[in-house]
Amino acid sequence: MIGSEIKGLKEESKVNSKEIIKKALKREKTPRVPVTILSGGTWCFNSNGISLKKALEMKPDAAADIIIKTNQKVNSDIVWPASGYNNLAVQAIGGKLNFRERGVPDIEEPLIEKLSDIDKLDFSKLNEDAGIKNLLEITKILEDKIGNETMIAVSQWGPLTLAGQIIGIEKLMMGMVKDKQAVKEMIEFSSELCCKYLELFVDAGAEMISLSDMSASGDMISKKFFEQFAIPCLTKVTNRIKKKKPDIGTMTHICGNVTKFLDLYPTIGVDLISLDAKVDLSTARQILDGKMAFGGNMNPVDIMKDSTPEDVKKACIDCIEKSGAAEGYVMMPGCDLPPDAPLENVKAMVDVAHSYKLVC
Repeated sequence: MIGSEIKGLKEESKVNSKEIIKKALKREKTPRVPVTILSGGTWCFNSNGISLKKALEMKPDAAADIIIKTNQKVNSDIVWPASGYNNLAVQAIGGKLNFRERGVPDIEEPLIEKLSDIDKLDFSKLNEDAGIKNLLEITKILEDKIGNETMIAVSQWGPLTLAGQIIGIEKLMMGMVKDKQAVKEMIEFSSELCCKYLELFVDAGAEMISLSDMSASGDMISKKFFEQFAIPCLTKVTNRIKKKKPDIGTMTHICGNVTKFLDLYPTIGVDLISLDAKVDLSTARQILDGKMAFGGNMNPVDIMKDSTPEDVKKACIDCIEKSGAAEGYVMMPGCDLPPDAPLENVKAMVDVAHSYKLVC
């Protein structure tokens, strides 16, 4: 019996980062705490003194090399080759982006004035966008070079947020009250755009997708609106991507306090929900245990950017313990890292995940 236990421990110790994430998504026991930067593409390039615009203009192998070398310092279980570039999908259908030296590119102005103008947009040339082509090449290179050991993931706005990027968030929110049918048609379009964008990256080798739907925040919409407008489109995108690649990992991140939505998340069909710092992890464990994996939720500014490495470690231990220190939890910041988050703090987060002794 003792010999069998020792053999089991040796086998567990050989599990690499990618396999650990796969186990976590299935809520299986892992030899250590799974850990990842949440997206972090902006942080990766900005921390190396490179803007996202410059990174996009680099040769794909050079950009991929920066991602690889940065992750060698950090040891995140997941790397995100297209993180920070969600708005390129909007650019590909006619939007104009404003690239900054630091941070993500913004959309200069809404593409359409009225919800009914959605018929004027066309996503047939999505795969012709030069920036998207570049990111696809980076994804292929990463999958070839490190994909055996590290999960390669891609993120995109969730359909509700993508719709708000196209028409403006205020008009979208107003439409939820005054013209629900038009909003549903708008979200139908953005869902299709989201699917087609993500499918390109799945074909390029991505093995995990993340939907970041900040406009579906519990700080912005009611539970009723979340059920009416957010769940159907998130489920549609998830199901479509899983149909294309059944073993793909799926995740969604929604900013703000989504505690009132927690009981609804398992109905979406994603494997993992990334939680904001406003959500209590012990409550998440109580509601989601046995139903889906969850992750989070160190404050990206107060903890990951502005605290010391020691304070980061304390916050991480607190997160692990509140999560139940059990299977189905993935350590990560509660939102995307600020561009100027210190490398030492990110490494401190990963160090805790690697050293914390799980009781199996």
